[in-house]
Amino acid sequence: MPDNDSKNTTMRRFRLMIALALAAGALVACRETPPPAAPTPDDAALSLWDPDPGALVVRLDSHGEHLSPAVRLNTLPPCTVWGDGRVVWTSPNPATGEDLLEARVDEAALRGFVDSILARGFATWEDDAVSPAEENPVVETITLAIYGDTRIVRRAAGWPDSSYSRILDACRHLSDAPVLVMPSAGWVSAYPITTDSALPSWTWPPGAPFTLRELAASGQARWLEGDLATAIWRSAREAGGAMQVLERGGQGYALAIVAPGYSRDGPVSTGE
Repeated sequence: MPDNDSKNTTMRRFRLMIALALAAGALVACRETPPPAAPTPDDAALSLWDPDPGALVVRLDSHGEHLSPAVRLNTLPPCTVWGDGRVVWTSPNPATGEDLLEARVDEAALRGFVDSILARGFATWEDDAVSPAEENPVVETITLAIYGDTRIVRRAAGWPDSSYSRILDACRHLSDAPVLVMPSAGWVSAYPITTDSALPSWTWPPGAPFTLRELAASGQARWLEGDLATAIWRSAREAGGAMQVLERGGQGYALAIVAPGYSRDGPVSTGE
């Protein structure tokens, strides 16, 4: 973990960049000059955010601190904005448990969203400490990556002016033309469990590319494509991340699937 001096230095740098950017914007707005020329490659380095499709700009996340590996991997961040304007968010659905939606927004809409986060005081917010009395506290995080710096604020005891829920709502409404996402590929990992007959389960097909026994024993995630990957993804949404899958012989497994660009994490090792 970074020491206090390092954390304070990062905070001061983040605030200074924001102050300089806002001051520069105000000066430009006051001048009666012709529009600036098209940006050069050097100017691109000063962009508010990295426009790369794989660059994270904003993420609203929420999860318990003490989750099983499978549940943590299957739980999706409530809303994420990527550098190319792609927005991905979750929406509760009584029939399926949870829908995953995505859309694209233009630069002006994204810039307005980033500005609204800063206007709420994001640069001044600090992490809060999780109470030791909490067995499985739910921690909410807001990530903002601008001007080459990434700042993450983590809180378990509320936000100023209910800002987390307000920013999340704004993130989920950046576009009014979302499409439903149902990934058909991802990194799959398996974890042996003691099955619970009171919970729903399904059987791993014998014709699958690998057995769950060998997948769990390997301690590694494997790439899977096609209908079976979609079935795992759908099952995770319906079960709130805690599905149980049976293999011939009766052994049960918890499965996790990580879809790049949608899930919180990338490929993982399940070993020690």
